[in-house]
Amino acid sequence: MDRTTERAYAKLNLTLGVLYKRADGYHALDSIMQTIDLCDTVAVERARDIVVTSTGMTLPYDNTIRRAAEAYRALTGRGAQIRVVKRIPAEAGMGGGSADAAAALNGLQKIYGEVDEPTLLEIGAQVGADVPFCMRGGTQRAEGIGEILTPVRGMKLHFVVAKPAKGVSTKKLFSLLKLPRQMPDTTAALKALASGDLDALCPLLFNALEEPAVELVPEIGRIKQRLLDAGAKAACMSGSGSAVFGVFADQDAAQAALPSLDDIPFVRVCQSV
Repeated sequence: MDRTTERAYAKLNLTLGVLYKRADGYHALDSIMQTIDLCDTVAVERARDIVVTSTGMTLPYDNTIRRAAEAYRALTGRGAQIRVVKRIPAEAGMGGGSADAAAALNGLQKIYGEVDEPTLLEIGAQVGADVPFCMRGGTQRAEGIGEILTPVRGMKLHFVVAKPAKGVSTKKLFSLLKLPRQMPDTTAALKALASGDLDALCPLLFNALEEPAVELVPEIGRIKQRLLDAGAKAACMSGSGSAVFGVFADQDAAQAALPSLDDIPFVRVCQSV
């Protein structure tokens, strides 16, 4: 195989709790993460060097795709030309950069097949804590800094995802974070997901980073309320923000919410995958 095209799926955090600050400076987390059908497209082709190009968004030279590809090349000597079409917004808490790195690694492995799966996941974790999840996708409980993954039974979920113009710097948010913070009821959320009980799940959606993120970007809170006013059964910020998702009963209900949100810079109807 000389080339492959991979879908780099965005993620949402259905729950996110912050346990404590670790000795290495990272924060220990407990989160339920969900892949959604919004995706970038990453094309990987055999090449001697590492070349990364993008459309839809300008990427810095030192980006997650390049770091992932360089780490793969350090082990195998293999290069690639990688082209990404960006659709996932930046500084949204939706894992766009991690998803792109994951797709690049999966693509490199499809073409060359020169490392085993544990090593590939280890490369991903070195690039970013969310990369291993993005390599696997689905519905998973993520612990540690996000790299300890446990697949869980999910359910079909329908979302409207909305993001204000201003993003949130993950580094800045965590530098201002004060602990302890309220924790989500992860056990109850997992039970609701496994049983397919949307009414039980919705009150359990919770993100410990949301309150401090609203202090940095007040529009997060306003968008959350607008999603609820538009018919969402629940709404929550994803990751470190600034994207907010509303959970709707079905796709028709999600589509019906769009006209009242059309002035928000980024709005998409999505579903779990």
